[in-house]
Amino acid sequence: MAIPVAKGQAVRIVDPLAVRAEGDAAQAVVSVTVPAAVAGKNCDVVIVGGGLGGSAAALTAASRGARVCMMEPTKWLGGQMTSQGISAFDDNEWTETTGATRSFHLLRQKIREHYAPLLRPGVKVGSSLNPGLCWVSYECSEAEVDRAVLESMLEPLVQSCELIVYLRSAPVAVERSRDRLRNVTIYNFETHGFLRLTGKVFIDATELGEFLPLAGAHFVTGAEARRETGEPDAPAEADPTAAQSFTYAFVLQQTQMADEHAKPIGYDRYAPYFSIRSTDADGTTLTYGMFAQLPKTPGSFWTYRRLIAKEQFQAGTFSSDLSMINWDSNDVCDVRLLSADPGEEAAALQHGKQVSAAFAWWLQHDVPRDDGNGTGYPELRVVESALGSNDGLSQFPYVRESRRIRALRTIREQDLATNGARAVPFDDSVGIGQYPIDIHACGTNPHLPASKPYQISLGALIPGDLSNLLAASKNIGTTHITNGAYRVHPTEWAIGVAAGAVAAEAARDGVAPRTIDESAERLRRLQWALINGGQPLVWFDDVPLDAEYFKSAQYAVVLGLLDLPEDSLHFAGEQAVSGQEAMDAIDELRKLGTFDEIAGRVDLAGKKTIEWSSLASLGHGAERKRGMAKRGEFADWLIDCYFSAGGPSPSGSPAATGK
Repeated sequence: MAIPVAKGQAVRIVDPLAVRAEGDAAQAVVSVTVPAAVAGKNCDVVIVGGGLGGSAAALTAASRGARVCMMEPTKWLGGQMTSQGISAFDDNEWTETTGATRSFHLLRQKIREHYAPLLRPGVKVGSSLNPGLCWVSYECSEAEVDRAVLESMLEPLVQSCELIVYLRSAPVAVERSRDRLRNVTIYNFETHGFLRLTGKVFIDATELGEFLPLAGAHFVTGAEARRETGEPDAPAEADPTAAQSFTYAFVLQQTQMADEHAKPIGYDRYAPYFSIRSTDADGTTLTYGMFAQLPKTPGSFWTYRRLIAKEQFQAGTFSSDLSMINWDSNDVCDVRLLSADPGEEAAALQHGKQVSAAFAWWLQHDVPRDDGNGTGYPELRVVESALGSNDGLSQFPYVRESRRIRALRTIREQDLATNGARAVPFDDSVGIGQYPIDIHACGTNPHLPASKPYQISLGALIPGDLSNLLAASKNIGTTHITNGAYRVHPTEWAIGVAAGAVAAEAARDGVAPRTIDESAERLRRLQWALINGGQPLVWFDDVPLDAEYFKSAQYAVVLGLLDLPEDSLHFAGEQAVSGQEAMDAIDELRKLGTFDEIAGRVDLAGKKTIEWSSLASLGHGAERKRGMAKRGEFADWLIDCYFSAGGPSPSGSPAATGK
């Protein structure tokens, strides 16, 4: 385990924006000496890393009254969506409706609103707008636009001083007392100044999990052994170097002039591995056309992650399509990325830049043409301004796998690959997500079972060895296998929302995050607060966030008052409640102290449907309802009963809101 850096000690860190494809990679390594006397700032919550998880955590914690300080080494907040260039969301079929949190929906909505005035007449505006008409996602857009939208969501909190953001800054030293972090000293790459941030709760939202060794936390890298996790598809022996590949994205446009750039360094070494073929997890290999859609393919290489489809916009808005390139050919496997030696890390980053620069040149000069006449499309040009860098490549590579905490709960393959419609339920769920177990392997491709819609366990965000640290990115308690499902945009955002909510509550009450996970009352209060804020904790495919009984349906299942079918994601709010279902729910409420033994006695056994009149004796509004009881309104009634009897957080309950 790494030892936290002391004041006055020399430190070497990588400036990601100083990495160049050519020259000595070591030039990107900055050597600094941490002063003993440093200006300080007191924060409730200190967030290290401003990616999607960090930004969502900051938005949530600051909105809940915490004083938040957040640092980010690049020039842009947003991580994989912005500075890493992957502005084509890895979403799922339910992301637009029931499968993501309200603030993530708002982010997507605001991105679409940016483009709406620019569309040509006849292009449909709204939740179906896809600026790039890409086929990998329901929404592909420009990273610069995504960054601006994210910052606009955070700006009110910045203006009110509830959130302070330190860009181009990285942690260099940590002070801790036993299992508790006290402060972190950060260094600004541009001003060369230091600042010491003291906090009550710290969140590691870094892209590589690099705060973990600095803080002295236990962590794991690569693939765990089968005997450690019990995962059927884990390797027999652990391989700490088996992290997924990483990618420097870039954006291409079509111009009238041929590219004049010289062949990039290393081109002859990398070019033999380039193609526009792709092999799926099942071993199927497809060859794509550059611009043409070939048989059996879902689209062309160009439209795969196209960010802007010029045809959708008013004349003169865009001079050409814009297509973001993140493909197998510019994936890079380099074990040095997670090295403890900054020089090794810088060398890995340089390697990644060289591969992407070479792949761009290959597309311009050597890719087989769709018409069969020669090679290359010299009219393609890297848009150097697209990603906020000096070379047209993303400011930081798209990182698929980082260091991961040794958490209170580790999410394993067998938790996701079930026979039912859902993954294994977690009593301490603080969010949901869904994506295939998608591993860009550096070596033999493992067998990958189908993952089911899953929950995010609070225990997976809490390390076992530090009392006031949370994880909020790809560094949570997953395994090498399950990280492949949890690493995507909407899930990382939901993880950040959960971490921010936990941090705000822990800082306010002066307790450790694990206390919230271990206390049934605190946990249920947190879960209701998340639900009330529009964060689904349970999977439904038929209860959108704006459904009248969204909150009640979610919380009734969290509390164990209602069960879910094993073979579907339906809640079926319009379906009649059966007598047995009602009796089971009432029995659970009695265990929670809502009804006394006598009042809780109702005999509904054997009834396929029930009338509200049969529940009238229980009160809490049942006596005023008429007709057949349906699951949606029944869930509302159950939660009213629960809160009326002293549930842990009546604020925002159906009763309090007049439902």
